[in-house]
Amino acid sequence: MFFNLLKFEFNKLFKRREFNIVLTLEIAFISIAFICASMVLYKSPTSELPSAYQLWIGYDNANFNFIKFIYYLFFLTLPVCIAYSDTFLEDRKERVLNFIVSRCNKGLYILSKGIVVFFSGFIVIFLPLLIHQLLCVVTLPLYTASEVIAGNPTYDKYYLTRFYFSQLHTLNPYLHNLLYIFLDGLFGGAIAIFSYAISFLKNINRYAVIILPTVFFFIENFVAAIFGKARYSLIYYLNITSSIKGLNYAVFAFSLIALMIASLCTIVLFNKLNRDEI
Repeated sequence: MFFNLLKFEFNKLFKRREFNIVLTLEIAFISIAFICASMVLYKSPTSELPSAYQLWIGYDNANFNFIKFIYYLFFLTLPVCIAYSDTFLEDRKERVLNFIVSRCNKGLYILSKGIVVFFSGFIVIFLPLLIHQLLCVVTLPLYTASEVIAGNPTYDKYYLTRFYFSQLHTLNPYLHNLLYIFLDGLFGGAIAIFSYAISFLKNINRYAVIILPTVFFFIENFVAAIFGKARYSLIYYLNITSSIKGLNYAVFAFSLIALMIASLCTIVLFNKLNRDEI
């Protein structure tokens, strides 16, 4: 029964217009970001080209990147909420929920939908970032001449000492980038589950389910900045940065775990409170 529900939800996800639209827009945005970054390097001498891992959108460099700023501020929260998080509310308002739970266990239905919601949030973030890195690999050399001859390039040595997971970066910078792509995907999944939990609140509307997680994300980062506590600002954990001191990924991990626990508690509590509606 559970696997049939899971299969049904995955089929519904891949056929859903909102999921396909936001995933397409994410890939389009990331492709435009790649083209803009590549145009700057057009006709540059081969010796001056950066390595493919350094052009990845989440990789830190000395120059402010407006496209990167916009992507990490808006495109890691709002799209994952649009993709699939509001479907429980949609099923409830259209009375589809009554039809489904009359034929299966409601708990299994909520669990299967939650798994697919997390996957939707993960893939909407993970896939575009991975595609951006692959585009860089296809276009640029894996390692610059200076890296091949003398190790890390001179302009990068200072930054390397300030990167988190610097040992992994030294071992293989592409694995380092892939780790951040994976962490961003987990963040997207956690935000999607939080949005899913909001849909269990009574008398909530679809726009609140979609927008509230992004609003809370903005508030969290703003409050952390106001009080000078950058280490508690989640946005700084989503890309490779050397400009923020005191980052501790235990804070990031705890934040995601706390968010997931709060979401699960909300789902369980409001599911019990609203059980008479079905």
